[in-house]
Amino acid sequence: MGSQDLRILLVVAIFFFLASINQYHGSFDVSFDEDGQVQSVPAEAGDDDLYYTHHIATFKNDQVRPWTTADTVALSTREGQEIFEFLGAPPASPRPVREALPIGEQRLGRGNEDRAGYDAAVSSTDRSKAGGSDKMFLHLTKRLRAYRGLWQHLQPDYEGLRSEEKQDQFYVRPSLDMAPAVRLLQKMEWSLFPWILKTYATTFDLYHETVAAASRRPIDERRGIVMCVGDKHSVYARTTVKVLRDVLKSSLPIEIYYAGEQDLSQENRAWFDQLPGVKVIDITTRLDQSLLHLSGSIIKPFAMLVSQFQEVILLDADAYFLQDPENLFDDGGYQEVGTVFFYGRTVPNKSSKVSQASKRAWLESSLPSVSNHPSKTRWFRSKGNQDQDSGVVVMDKRIHFLGLLAICKLNDIQERNQATYRGIWGAQESFWIGLEMIQERYSFIRFGGGVIGDLGDSIPYKQDSPSAPTRMDRVCGNQLHFNHKGQPLWWNSGLVRDKTTDGSPYLKYTAWIRDEHGIWDIEHSCLIQAFHGALKEVEWNHRQTAFEMLRIDRGVAQELGQPSVKNIMTVPRLLRTDGVKGGNGNNDAV
Repeated sequence: MGSQDLRILLVVAIFFFLASINQYHGSFDVSFDEDGQVQSVPAEAGDDDLYYTHHIATFKNDQVRPWTTADTVALSTREGQEIFEFLGAPPASPRPVREALPIGEQRLGRGNEDRAGYDAAVSSTDRSKAGGSDKMFLHLTKRLRAYRGLWQHLQPDYEGLRSEEKQDQFYVRPSLDMAPAVRLLQKMEWSLFPWILKTYATTFDLYHETVAAASRRPIDERRGIVMCVGDKHSVYARTTVKVLRDVLKSSLPIEIYYAGEQDLSQENRAWFDQLPGVKVIDITTRLDQSLLHLSGSIIKPFAMLVSQFQEVILLDADAYFLQDPENLFDDGGYQEVGTVFFYGRTVPNKSSKVSQASKRAWLESSLPSVSNHPSKTRWFRSKGNQDQDSGVVVMDKRIHFLGLLAICKLNDIQERNQATYRGIWGAQESFWIGLEMIQERYSFIRFGGGVIGDLGDSIPYKQDSPSAPTRMDRVCGNQLHFNHKGQPLWWNSGLVRDKTTDGSPYLKYTAWIRDEHGIWDIEHSCLIQAFHGALKEVEWNHRQTAFEMLRIDRGVAQELGQPSVKNIMTVPRLLRTDGVKGGNGNNDAV
């Protein structure tokens, strides 16, 4: 019997096993993800069903434990005081707790079903080896999960005080029965998020200002775009903002964040400020920069956190959409769990200093329980060095306020220097890992990042010789991302063939290909078709949209009048005869 026959038998066996389980009612077909993962889906599912279009991270009910009144009572015991000290200790240097006090035994009693959140927060194994940087993230995960349960448990009390305009008494005069839990929450906030307390007395105040208050505003005011822009990327951001307004006709308000006077010049701030619906904000006035040292892409999750928008689209300065990004709020995954995440391209692990095996081991050691998603990642399947692309991130803070706190925690100065950026690729992976740590569901559009640009390897300024042949089995250009139907939606890395090379020409945007259908030439940003028919032609209306972007970009360059910053290049002619199938404006395969 061949390997193919064995695989078929295995699939059939899985089908009958699932069909035999009562909770599934026997109504299942078995399908394969394009990444090779087997997933079970309802037999009646349609083309727009989330099982086909997204990867939804879901936790088992018994993994997410709430904080209860019994947990608060337990804090008053001798063992509870030890736990109090453990949860409130700084994650970078946790205070050891004696191994002889396992939760669930001795004075705290055994078999109390109402103490689930307390038991989940700290186990005897965790407390026996509280010191050491190798355990730092495991301890941080435990603290974040305990914090989530405690925060949710105490929120009604805070809201009650706020309704009487007495919220300033939350920490000062808690009721006798709630006092131990309130003191623990205060201690944990000082330990985990001290950079918030420069401006806000508690994270509840931040939540109320940026989430609860926004819910009372019209929907077109509580939704918006957040961009993080320094002088280096301001030239891209100028084009992006004008494209949003003049080409895509987006009316979403925009907040542009920068980190201090040295990050974004007065001239650039004034340029953005004079645009209708655009607000420029120094993030160091909202958070304690002396504790964070924010710069570059690190600012991203913090900007989302303090943004006045309740529903946020985080957008890179060099990211360009083919339609109004506001449509992302209608995405099925967003409607289901409050996020839209995008996968990046499949980058080989050859250049990484950290092996994929060690990355997986690091993640497994940091998360005592996980959702169903990590097994789908390229890390766990040894398929690539990256997983998420943070060029566009969509989040509903009503659902993910605590998750954003966890994401920010992974990017504060202690965590990013000691562990986060050593184990993962910068800030981008921290979005889904932060939600894993605090156990909030999230959603990825299932398609990996592809390429959009010119058909063939049209980079004469980098070819070995001017006479080198153009290889027509590939698409070279910018990294492309897709909507839930696998159609081009947005790309990043600007509008030229290679933004890091002086004199690089504008792209014509005639062809595209998906990550799953090609073989990467990462060095040249090309994707080579893996089979006949993988190359697709950009729809004519999308080519027209891209052409308008090029015209705006050239106008921005002329306005700046600084060739050293950006060359004033010729916009290529828009011709139907360019493209995969002679420019017929179709989506047929080669």
